[in-house]
Amino acid sequence: MSFKSNTLTTLMVSALCLSGCGADNPGTWPADQVEIQVLKGANLTEITLSPAAEPGVLTGTGKDASGETYQITVKQDADAKQINWEAKGDRGSTLDGLYGH
Repeated sequence: MSFKSNTLTTLMVSALCLSGCGADNPGTWPADQVEIQVLKGANLTEITLSPAAEPGVLTGTGKDASGETYQITVKQDADAKQINWEAKGDRGSTLDGLYGH
């Protein structure tokens, strides 16, 4: 194999990993994708998350079917390929969960 072929192969593998590997890593998901997972995992009917000042942390609010409103904090861990969340309700309920590989 020539140097050109080796370089091209290396670049293609790197590009595939960067595009495909990160997509399956909840620790690197964008906020809208995290919202979908937390919505299902916490059994909420509404959720809005946005990046916090701390890297890898999303914060926001959510609501369940009974109308209880939650303050939500989600921590993303790219190395562990997971997210975990904690939600504190205005009626005293707490929810937490973990999703990842």
